[in-house]
Amino acid sequence: MPKRGRVDEAEVRRTLAALDLDPAIRTEVKMDSGRVGVLLLVPGNGFDAQDCLLARVSPGATEVWVPPRIHRMPGEGGCTVANALIPKPSPH
Repeated sequence: MPKRGRVDEAEVRRTLAALDLDPAIRTEVKMDSGRVGVLLLVPGNGFDAQDCLLARVSPGATEVWVPPRIHRMPGEGGCTVANALIPKPSPH
């Protein structure tokens, strides 16, 4: 993505669809302030840390990461598309 370019939410959605992911993987995409946040989430058991991958696409940069385990615990909000757009601070 060029630094002065624009992020196209529809293109991000098309790219995710082309990955042909397992249907059990939940995907969420949200645009905010010229950036697109992406969540890929594998359903958990409600007790252990969630398995998720976050991404943020913005002009000039694409970032992909797994939130810290403490943020992936149920109720901690680490595995959300909102956390992809505005990451929670590190627990340490």
